[in-house]
Amino acid sequence: MGADGHFRVTLSLRREPAAGPVYCKMETSARFRQLKTVKLSCEAMYRLDISFKPPQLLQSLSIGGKQVEAIERARDGTACAYSAYHSTKGIPASARGHREELSIAMRVLGSGYLTTCLQIKYYRQDDQSHCEWGARLHCIELDCTSVEGRLVTVDRETYRKLGIES
Repeated sequence: MGADGHFRVTLSLRREPAAGPVYCKMETSARFRQLKTVKLSCEAMYRLDISFKPPQLLQSLSIGGKQVEAIERARDGTACAYSAYHSTKGIPASARGHREELSIAMRVLGSGYLTTCLQIKYYRQDDQSHCEWGARLHCIELDCTSVEGRLVTVDRETYRKLGIES
């Protein structure tokens, strides 16, 4: 964490086993809670890469309310990176016109609890054409501030898509 309590978390999702891309779209209707929807396929495995600048110590991680193991992949004086896996096995496809919420909660040593929620549309395994419509999601950046080492607020959320910022 910087001296002022600020740090950046970058979330990157890839479909396994071949690190396939994940897509997202801007919603045209105000009926959903968020303007951006991440598209995931049912019955699939996804790798979530989490990086911190400056480096932080990730103590625990839950995705969709389930505790998952986060493995540290890299660390230096400027950043660190972790990886975890999220399975959509057994998750039903989203009904037409509906979106689901996928919570991501992290406990960061010395900074506190960080939670964010992605708006998801789950597609049937045999519906890859719809799952791959939209912009290719590169990463989601969360500019964060630690409040008294107990709670982390997300000051800004930025979706990066193939050179486009939104």
